[in-house]
Amino acid sequence: MNLCVMHDAAMVARLVGAGHPCCAGVVLAHDSGLGCVGSWVDGNPLDPEFLLELELPGPRAILWSGSLGESLFADEPRNWMPAGRAALAAFCDGAARPLALAGKRMCFRPHHRHVLSDVQGSLSFLRERQGQPFGIALSPADLLTPDMLKDADDHLARAIGSLGHLADVVMVEDVRPGPEGLERVPFGEGVLPVGRYASLIREHVPAATPLVLPAAGFAAAAERLKAG
Repeated sequence: MNLCVMHDAAMVARLVGAGHPCCAGVVLAHDSGLGCVGSWVDGNPLDPEFLLELELPGPRAILWSGSLGESLFADEPRNWMPAGRAALAAFCDGAARPLALAGKRMCFRPHHRHVLSDVQGSLSFLRERQGQPFGIALSPADLLTPDMLKDADDHLARAIGSLGHLADVVMVEDVRPGPEGLERVPFGEGVLPVGRYASLIREHVPAATPLVLPAAGFAAAAERLKAG
């Protein structure tokens, strides 16, 4: 397993300098001497005010696929209609050449409330953008809604089985119910089946693919992932 840690902004400032243009965090490889595998860019890429700085550490910019809602995680039906896909397509069309010139890839992290919200939409996106500098940062937990928890095994199997071998990186987190829906927590601290989750990753995710865990709770989550 190629385990990686996603540092928060304070650690990033210490690692790459407080004045660095990285927006939120840097994903750093844990098992390979802290080599940078990409930068996390916070915000909504479909917001007209969003600006992507390409002078970032690592070969990948990792970001949400975005929303047409007033806030990033608002329940916005237009995201799953032609308007949402058209907005993402326009963003990608504008970013393709600058990315290629910078020698970087842009990896979108699907979320059930965003334009890339499910397995099928993510697969379609990869087919449409084949040969272009775009990819998927798969976060299986982000594709789940509270109603899906009762069949979590099946949903994890579909997400990881379909996208695990295609993803540039896999974001490994757990979830638990909260007052505003599902809350992301470190792997093994939520309600998802740890053994099943880990076994699907071993089966479908290539060994070289970065498995990204948050810095908070990293050591315990990494041990659970290895043992699961």
